[in-house]
Amino acid sequence: MSVIPVVVMAGPEIFEVRLQTHGRTVLIELFGELDIATVSQVTDAFESVALARNDIQHIVLDLRGLTFMDATGINELVRRSNEAHQNRHNLTVIRGRASINNLMATTGIDTHLVLVENPEQLIPPISLARRERSDHHPSSERMA
Repeated sequence: MSVIPVVVMAGPEIFEVRLQTHGRTVLIELFGELDIATVSQVTDAFESVALARNDIQHIVLDLRGLTFMDATGINELVRRSNEAHQNRHNLTVIRGRASINNLMATTGIDTHLVLVENPEQLIPPISLARRERSDHHPSSERMA
């Protein structure tokens, strides 16, 4: 599993996007205020992922660093969710602070997104992963 160094695209001091690739998964982390003045940076990040999309299967959007989001941010989430469905990619959103979560609930977007509380929820438990591997390994077949 290769890790590409973090790429930081920074605009005004109030907003930052970090993009990390791990194998077939891209992590997009948002920091600061997501609004009409900064949404183009999110668009740019997703477009850079689109260029490498032939290998990308999973996109994780982390909202924990957001301090503010307005309707422009909600529209971007809807757009990215629809795009992921059309392209048969998995888009998972890591919930942000209470004000961000309340906005998503009020607008109803939370019912259309795959949401998790933290990144650990994206990783299967080690015991489950080992069991699944052993279920497919010929030496694990039981003799009757």
